[in-house]
Parts: sequence; structure tokens; C-alpha cells
Amino acid sequence: MIKLSLANKQNTLSKLILLVSIFLIGIISLIMLHLFFLKLLENLDNKTKNQEAKIQIGEYIVNDLYKIRSDFYEIATTATNKRSRDLISTRLKQRVETIKTALDILENGGELKRVIRLNIVGHNNTIRTIKYIKENKSIVSLESIDLRPKLEQLINMTNQLKLLLNEAELYRSLENHKEFEKLTKKIKRFYKLTPAFFIRITENTRRLQYEGEITLKKLQNQIKYEKNQYQKLELILIASIILIVLILTYFIVKQINKNAKTLFDLNTQLEKKMQELKMQEAATRGILDGQPNIVVVSNGEEMIDANSALVDFFNGYNSFDDFKNEHACICDFFQDVEKEDFILDIDYDGLMWYEYILQNPNKLHKVAMKNLSGLHYFSIVAKKKILNDKNFIIIISLNEISKEIKVQEQLAKLNDNLENIVDSKTKQLQELNETLEKKVQEELEKNRAKDKKMIQQSRFAALGEMIGNIAHQWRQPLSAISSTASSMQLQLQLGINQKEDIEKSYESIITYVEFLTQTIEDFRNFFKEDKEKIKFDIQKILNNSLNITAASYKDKNIDVVTNFKEDINITFGFPNELSQVFLNILSNAKDAFTNKKIKNPQVNINIFKKGAYNIIEIVDNAGGIDIKNIEKVFDPYFTTKHQTQGTGIGLYMSKEIIQKHMNGLLSVENRIINSNNTTYKGACFTISLPKL
Repeated sequence: MIKLSLANKQNTLSKLILLVSIFLIGIISLIMLHLFFLKLLENLDNKTKNQEAKIQIGEYIVNDLYKIRSDFYEIATTATNKRSRDLISTRLKQRVETIKTALDILENGGELKRVIRLNIVGHNNTIRTIKYIKENKSIVSLESIDLRPKLEQLINMTNQLKLLLNEAELYRSLENHKEFEKLTKKIKRFYKLTPAFFIRITENTRRLQYEGEITLKKLQNQIKYEKNQYQKLELILIASIILIVLILTYFIVKQINKNAKTLFDLNTQLEKKMQELKMQEAATRGILDGQPNIVVVSNGEEMIDANSALVDFFNGYNSFDDFKNEHACICDFFQDVEKEDFILDIDYDGLMWYEYILQNPNKLHKVAMKNLSGLHYFSIVAKKKILNDKNFIIIISLNEISKEIKVQEQLAKLNDNLENIVDSKTKQLQELNETLEKKVQEELEKNRAKDKKMIQQSRFAALGEMIGNIAHQWRQPLSAISSTASSMQLQLQLGINQKEDIEKSYESIITYVEFLTQTIEDFRNFFKEDKEKIKFDIQKILNNSLNITAASYKDKNIDVVTNFKEDINITFGFPNELSQVFLNILSNAKDAFTNKKIKNPQVNINIFKKGAYNIIEIVDNAGGIDIKNIEKVFDPYFTTKHQTQGTGIGLYMSKEIIQKHMNGLLSVENRIINSNNTTYKGACFTISLPKL
């Protein structure tokens, strides 16, 4: 859940970054697009300016032609001597060169610089620079084609005119009037031809200018049209980019809102899970504190936690924290009773005491501890649970076995004294045989007194009570051992004993002792925590559970009927936990029989296979469960018993074990049962476990 929440947060952050990136890309795209169109418009403006520069150069050429025309006429009209004519001719040639320079610029591109007269005091003139770029140098300028030959013709005409004027001046100086008049007429005819030349050259230039202006106007109209098209295209592209950004923004914002809602739902679920964890923690604490045995949790160096049984055993402490402040380890209280199987806080071949227990799980380990009431004996079990690569915890469980130890000590004493008793009785029998009838009566009375004493001792040995079902399981075997020993004693006293009878009695005692030992082992195995899931037979676990409850069921006259459809029913899980579920249900059935005072109480147990599951039905005839309570029986801390008889946690833990630990199902319903031609109503607990 937390990983999923973090993943959603990272996903939302990435989408926010994507959204900002899209906005930035959109803005950058708009800027780049705008700059691109500005560049296009600038190129169009440059074309206009270039054409305007061409027209301006043409105007300068026209002006220069007018000046050349003026200079040409000035040579003949105002120049009176050769020096003046040479000066004007030189100026005319300079103007021609200026026009050629302008034509070169029109042909190849470049800058044309012209001095403009201002006639301002302190600032007589200024220089104007016109820049012209020849876009296609492969195209020959029309101005150059048309003007260059005429300029050459103009130079030739000027030179010819100078020759005529110089010759006329010579005739005049020689006072050769006749030749002077002829030459003057020739000069007049020459001048009559020049106006047409200058008009033609000026008109050609004007025509080229006019064509340039038309081209400029067309270019301006084209540029205006292209500008409008560019602006429309720019607006369309800008609108498209904005639309795309808005669409992407909509979907991303929608996804972000979805992620936000998912995060909200995950947070709600997380809070709900936290509440459930708190309830489970409280339930676990309740279960832990409800255990009669002492449970301690350690990290290998100091105690981390313990149940209330620890504080209850060691008087003088208000809480576990008070105990922990004074003692880092419960091993501080281990007592040396000089017995090999009792654990002490010592070094076990380089191992600490709990490590020694962990490495020898098959041994029965014991400890002795003192409190204000005296010395107590406990069986001790340790389990190591790995939390991660570096951390682990040690769970120590101490179950008090003081009464069992005392019973074992008394049985040991009985075994040690058995041979002495037999020898003593044998001697007494020999004495009785010697005195025969005379002492029979006296000895019978003495033997009766001794028999009573032995019976009392046997009963004392059998009176070692065990908690719950252990007491029921031990009562009959201990009684049988007592009866067998008494019978042996009586036979010895009467002298009617035989070796076969004694051996048979010993075998009976050994059988009963083995039964007691197996009972202890059954209960020890029952309380042993499962380390890992294994394959096991459900029928075997059920039979072990029935063996544990057999004595208490027999005391209540409860009949158990089993109906197994197959020889074995194999599943995968924790067998001891399943046994705990069986015992919880069987115990509830026993309490229901007792509380409702049911006659002929009976429990039917059916095991069969259905689909992919092994089905176990445990049905009683105790009248069923009240309909208003049947939906609550699996709720934690719900019980219909008196608070001194039940905690309401058994069926809740049973369902947790079946559904969470065994991947199965546990349910309950009321069912009508027909037995011995009689109809009963009872509760049916159904357990479904996966089959293998």
C-alpha cells in the first residue's frame, strides 16, 4: 500500500513536470515560430528596400545624365577657350565614370556613395550611402546593356565636338572666315543631332526607372500579400500550438486529478489499514497477555517486550518497563538446581544459553526461577525470527511445570523404593509363612493398614493436577498404575504372586507410563510453534486433537462420531495451528453442551473432498447459535459466555488462522441433524482447506 502510494506520488510529480515541460515547449515554439516569421518578413522588407535602392540609383543616373547634357552644351556655348573646354570635358568624363560605377553596382551589387550639397553654414554637404544587393548575378542588368554603349558614344561625341571647336578656334584665330563659317555650320548641324540622343538616352533611363517602379509596386503588393499570408499562417500555427497545449494540458490535468483521487483513496485505505493494525496489535497484545505462560521478546542483547505473566510472576513490579529498568535479561533469575537438563546463564561451548536452545530444538530444556512464593520450574522454548538482513528477535516461552516436576520426583522415589518394598514384603511373607495361621490375622490387619497407606501414596502421586485436558488425560493412567501396584502388593502379602503376574503388572505400569509420556509429548507438540508450512494429513491432526480432548469429552459423556470419505486428506500449512482451531471448536461445543444441559450430546465430524478443497464439517446437537449472534461469532472479543469463562478471541483467531495462514475458509451455520430417529438442531462449523 505504501509503495503504491509512493508510486502514485511519483507518477503525479512526473505528470506535473511533463505539464510544465509542455508549456515551456509551447512557449518556446511560439517564440521560435514568431522569430521565423519575423525573419521571413524581414527578408521581404529587404527585397523592397533593395528594389527602392535600385530605383534611387536609377534616379542618380538620370540626374547625372542631365548634368552631362548640360556640360555637353556648355562646351560649345560658354567655353571660349581650349582650357575651359578641357575642364568641362574632364568633368563630363568624371560624370560618365560615376554613371559607370552606378551601373557596376546594379550589375554586381555594392554600396553607392553620393555627396549631397546642403548649403548650410558649417555643414556644406553630407554623404548618402545606398546599398544594393544583386540577388541573381547571372541576370545582366538592362540599364547596363542600354546605357554603356550610349555612354561610350557620348564620349566619342564629346571628343568629336572638342575637335570641331578646336578647329573652329584655329580658323578664327587665322581670320579664315570662310572656313570658320563652314565649320560653324557643321557644329550647328552636330548640335541638332544631340538633343535626340540625350532625349533617347534619358527616356530609356526613365523607362527603366518606370519599369523598376512597376516592379517595386508589384513587389510591394506581393510582399503585402505574403505578409498577410505569413501572419495568417502564424496565427493558425500559434492557435494550433495553443490548442495542442490545451488538449495535452486537459488530459494531463485529468490524469493528475485521477492520480490525486487515487492518492486520496490510498490514504483512506492506509488510514483504515492503520486502524486495523492497531486493532490487530491490541488483539495480539490481548492474546499475548492472555497466555498463562511467560513470553519474552529479545534482540539477543536485551529484552524488548514481554507479556503480563512476567510481571505477575515477579512481584514488586508495576509494569514491564519497571522490570526492564532493573534487569536486561530474564536469565538473571535462572537458579542452579544441579540438574543437567536445566539451563543456566553460562557459556555452552561458545554459545549463549538461548543460542544453545536454538541449536538443540529437540531437547526438553528447563529452567528454575524464584519469586516470593518459592522455587518454580519451567520448560523453556526459544525461537529466532529474522526481521531483515541485519535484525532478528528471539521469542522465549516459559511454561510452568512445577507440579509435573514434583510428580516426576515422587514417581522416581516410588521407583527407587519399589525394590526395597518388594524385599520387605517378601521378608514379611516369609515370616508369615513361618508363623502360618497364627499370624495370618495379625498380618492381614497390618497389611490392610499398609495397603491403605500405599493407596494414599499412590493417590498422592496421582493427585498432581495438570491444567485443563492434561488432568483428564492423566487421571485414568495414574489410577491404573496405582491399582496395579496395589494388586502386586496384595499378591505379595498373600503369597499368591507369580513371576508371570509380576512381569505382566510391570508391563502394564510401563504401558501407562508411556501413555503419560506420550500425553506430555502431545501437549508439548501442540504448544510448539510451527516454523514453516508443510504437507500434512488433516485426519492425523484431527485425531491428535480428539486424543487431547478425549478425557474431558468422556467426563461429559460426549459421543464423537467421525465419517472420513477418504483414507487421507493432504493439505499444506501449519498443522499445530490447525490443531488449535479444532480444539477451539471442540471446546466451544463442550461448553455449549454443559451450559444447555443437552441429553445425549454428540459431535459429528465429516471429512471429504469437494473440488479443489478438503472439507471438514464439525456438527454438534447443542441447539445451534442464536440467529442474532451467528454473524458475530468470529468478531474479536465477542462471547456469549460469562467473562470468567471466555475471552471471545478463540473463534476470531481460528478464522484468522484458516483464512490468512492456511489460505482456506471458515464459516458457521445452524443445521438440522437426524440421529437415532430424533431430530436435533446444532451448529455446523465448516473448514475448507486447499487439497494437494
